[in-house]
Amino acid sequence: MTLIEAIKGAITLEIRSNSQGSEYLEAVVNTKDMELLNPLLKKYLGSAVKELGEKADLPEEIQDLVDSLGGLRNDQSFFYRQEGNQVIYAAIWPWGSNPDKITLKCGVSEM
Repeated sequence: MTLIEAIKGAITLEIRSNSQGSEYLEAVVNTKDMELLNPLLKKYLGSAVKELGEKADLPEEIQDLVDSLGGLRNDQSFFYRQEGNQVIYAAIWPWGSNPDKITLKCGVSEM
């Protein structure tokens, strides 16, 4: 089972139209579901490499990936695991306009 399949099976999501099967998931998640999401992210990706409130210090190729997703603000988190030339990642973006919602961007990218 992939991370994206595990997330889809465990959490109620509002999946956005630009999601692409098991390669890319962009969805809105209720913040109360973070207690279900965080253990899945840690199981598949390990601890966050950029926690809420911290600055990102990422390798250049990972920073390029992050930039392609829209970058990381101070209030966002980022997880990734690299296996050879493949990177599995997840970005958590809390909504400023609604504290009950977050955007999850999760995918697999070739480097």
